[in-house]
Amino acid sequence: MQKNEIIHEELFVGRDLALDYHDGGFPISIVTFEARNKYISTTEPSPFENGYGRGIFAQLGLNEFLVKRSRNHWYQTDEIEKVIDIIKERAQGTSIVTYGGSMGGMAAISLASKLNAKTFIALSPLYDIEEGGEVQDDRWGDEGKIIDFKHNYIRNGDCKDSQGYVFYCPDTVDVEHARCIKRMTNATVVPLEYGGHPVSFFLNDTYKLKRLVSEIAHGEFDLNNFHNVVKTNTELTHYPHEKKASELSRIGDYDDAIISMRTASSMNPKIARLPFRLGELLLKVGRLQEAEGAFLQALETDRTMARAHLRLSVIHERQQKIPDAIRATRRALKLAPSKPEFHLRLGDLLRLANRLPEAESSISKAIQLKPESSNAHVRLSYVYAELERWNDAIAAMKQAISLSPDKPEYQLRLGEWQLMAGELLDAEESMAKAIEMSPGNSHYLVRLSYVFAAGKDYARSASAMQKALAISPDRSAYHLRHGECLIKAGELEAAETSMRQAVRLAPDAQRPKDRLRAVRAAIGRQRSKASA
Repeated sequence: MQKNEIIHEELFVGRDLALDYHDGGFPISIVTFEARNKYISTTEPSPFENGYGRGIFAQLGLNEFLVKRSRNHWYQTDEIEKVIDIIKERAQGTSIVTYGGSMGGMAAISLASKLNAKTFIALSPLYDIEEGGEVQDDRWGDEGKIIDFKHNYIRNGDCKDSQGYVFYCPDTVDVEHARCIKRMTNATVVPLEYGGHPVSFFLNDTYKLKRLVSEIAHGEFDLNNFHNVVKTNTELTHYPHEKKASELSRIGDYDDAIISMRTASSMNPKIARLPFRLGELLLKVGRLQEAEGAFLQALETDRTMARAHLRLSVIHERQQKIPDAIRATRRALKLAPSKPEFHLRLGDLLRLANRLPEAESSISKAIQLKPESSNAHVRLSYVYAELERWNDAIAAMKQAISLSPDKPEYQLRLGEWQLMAGELLDAEESMAKAIEMSPGNSHYLVRLSYVFAAGKDYARSASAMQKALAISPDRSAYHLRHGECLIKAGELEAAETSMRQAVRLAPDAQRPKDRLRAVRAAIGRQRSKASA
């Protein structure tokens, strides 16, 4: 077989994994693992993509196995065993190199020993993301809770003798992963100052990924030369300016951060991430038109950047253009339909537009995708409240409380819905819990006073307001409310004292003055009646 006679075969298609093969009859085989795709689900399969290398490594003199994933399962699926067996059978007589980034980098290391690979190449690999694991890494949503990492062979010690290279950025939590991988393997770890996550983009800009892979696979890689080339080329790229912008932003120097980010974006207009980050800085300081231009520039480069559409929706909302905000969010959802936060955002906007049935549908979809989100249940309860479906609003808030029982504001809101439903005893109990959890919150006592007033227990209503005033004595509205409760309780002179305080604290407000005159008039009538 001639080297340019590359034969492409589909070797396996399952629910979670597929395996493609580009056979060139070479003495070296590379096994590539796809990275995580933030736009697909952890649990529900999506159509398979083209694979990590897409056949390009076969052009470098390497037989190429492409392990493809249908969901973000971190290769913790029993189908991986079948895929490994197929690769080992077809790669007999060749030396194997494994390759991947991020999630794929973890697989490239973890499965190197199972494939009897001579070396691995891992870009920004993860050691372990399981909840409660050695590395505390919260970048992957709930995947660390959902997935059973039974095929993590780095963690269980099977990769002690596996050799290879780990390229990572020391400015991220990836440094912790690299430290653990170094301990559990025979890896050479290579920190890259401006690498970010994943480091693949930085490597391609400063060294070229095909060159890196080819040199390592063919045993021609010189680490010292690599560092020299990367250092020289970095100075000609946007990375130092991008990093400077990030550092300036962290200390609150947004004007200079924006200048640095503009420089970075102008140096490489083909990278959508750069104008996107510029847009985020501009959005943070309220420069909405400039931010909109930056996000649109990002979308010109990458039409699939769902986050840019979502940021445009934020800008439109701040500009009071709710229909435009809704359209932008729908565009984001079309690109990333499995993102619960996108559905929740759409629901909030639809609620603002008073399109309540649609809002209910969108927020319910967010809950379906992420049922453990207490915030989504709270948002749904607001929709039900605006529809005056109080029983549904109460049920949604109770679900939120079951998920986040330590939030006093949830207890208060439950009490509000129970008050509107006429369930006064339940409302009192819920608000009492909120007060117990947050005893220094005067607003909670004010709301409790409304529950007592609804039950015509004006003495307890006034007492609740008195407690609120003990916490916040300088609130004119609280003195006014206290006075109203005292009037209903028949304590007119005490009410006059409270109204005087309300007027003193807000001398320009008309209502306290009107109510003070009214209570004085009532006192006068009472005295006249008593003396008659």
